[in-house]
Amino acid sequence: MPHEGWTEIEPDIWVEIVLKGLKELFQHIPVEVVAGIGITGQMHTTVFVNKHGHSVRPAIMWNDNRTKDMIPEIKQRLISNEKSAHIAKIVSTGSPLANLLWVREYENDYYQQIYKLLIAKDYVKLKLTDTFTTDYCDASTSSFYDLHTDSWSPEVQELFGLNSNIFPDIKSAATKIGVLSENVCRLLGIDCTIPVVSGTGDNVASALASGCFQHDQPLVSLGTSGVVVIPNKQHQLKERGKNVVAKLTNMDSSIITQGTVQAGAKVNSWWLEKILQTDKYSQEQELISQDLLGENGVLFFPHMNGEKTLFASPDLKGAFLGLCLETTRSEMYLAVLEGLAFGIRQLYETMKNDSSPDYFTIVGGGAKSELWIKIFTNVLGYPIKRIETSQEAVHGAAILAIMGVKEIFTFPVTKSQIIYPDSEIAAKYNFRYKKYLKMTQHLLLFGGD
Repeated sequence: MPHEGWTEIEPDIWVEIVLKGLKELFQHIPVEVVAGIGITGQMHTTVFVNKHGHSVRPAIMWNDNRTKDMIPEIKQRLISNEKSAHIAKIVSTGSPLANLLWVREYENDYYQQIYKLLIAKDYVKLKLTDTFTTDYCDASTSSFYDLHTDSWSPEVQELFGLNSNIFPDIKSAATKIGVLSENVCRLLGIDCTIPVVSGTGDNVASALASGCFQHDQPLVSLGTSGVVVIPNKQHQLKERGKNVVAKLTNMDSSIITQGTVQAGAKVNSWWLEKILQTDKYSQEQELISQDLLGENGVLFFPHMNGEKTLFASPDLKGAFLGLCLETTRSEMYLAVLEGLAFGIRQLYETMKNDSSPDYFTIVGGGAKSELWIKIFTNVLGYPIKRIETSQEAVHGAAILAIMGVKEIFTFPVTKSQIIYPDSEIAAKYNFRYKKYLKMTQHLLLFGGD
């Protein structure tokens, strides 16, 4: 973080870690049994690469806010053309389009060196295979992409004076894009041709691993950010939320609509570690009485580091409401847990499909909390499916490798648990949720300060 609100990283750090991991892996697993390599990574993080395949400056990460003053003008320019107007809905701080324009404006020497623009995982693929490619997921969320034609947008290029040559080829997620290069094989001490597939962004990979595409049910990921993912197989574009083209294979038309509470499950660690100064997560939750569920007089607004999907306000901050001299430690902690659940419900309701879901799947670190899962099922009013065997984005990457090599994948039966809402508690939370929405309206009047 070289300046407040900036987050960037030297992308070769990822490459060093990947190569070290592969080298260790091949010491335990015969290289001959490795049929392919899949890859996933954080979305939006932008890498600026020269013609020699080297990063010209640190990658600008997905949660970077340096472009916040540029976003209104970028949106207005996109809206000026009918064919690019839909892109204005998703462009925000951290978007590759905004990041590229910032580099052109403030670091033009670096801008002049750019040969290709890549997303995080694509840079690792470049170093593994010497190929410049991306997938439909990362392309469709870059703000350079036309969702109606499934291709790079010529209108965006014209509006902002961009050279079309900087955009890499787009490949479906399970497509083989190359093999480990001779140089990489030499570094790893192996003598074997291993194909690498295009891969995809972490949210699509998580959705794939959880069975989201298989069963067409919404997914909530409680990790660094709180993400709601709603799949459909008909390429149905939603007015609110980020429409992400999954396109796992060339014949696939799947799309997911996703929205994010940026603070996500970090509100939990913030409250415990920074405020209470404890790492006793389980013990603190055990102190919360089950009788308090749906009865808590304290409300918490979870958007502590800006919001992109619902309010498009990078400066938005969190808040407690309803504090009094009798407010307890447990009530405030419960409010934090409930606040994220309310925020997730609001996201879902603005992006949902026409048909009601059968259940929600919840993954990520926050899903390990029995209490939080109980809160979520009653706030959402639907059963929660919690997969007991870990199914993370990296599993989705492995599935894509199997699909790319074998051209088919059969999902194994995974052990899972279904948690159902309690009708009485759900009714109480429904009432509290309406109060949460009213609180939200009042807080937005104050803006981000």
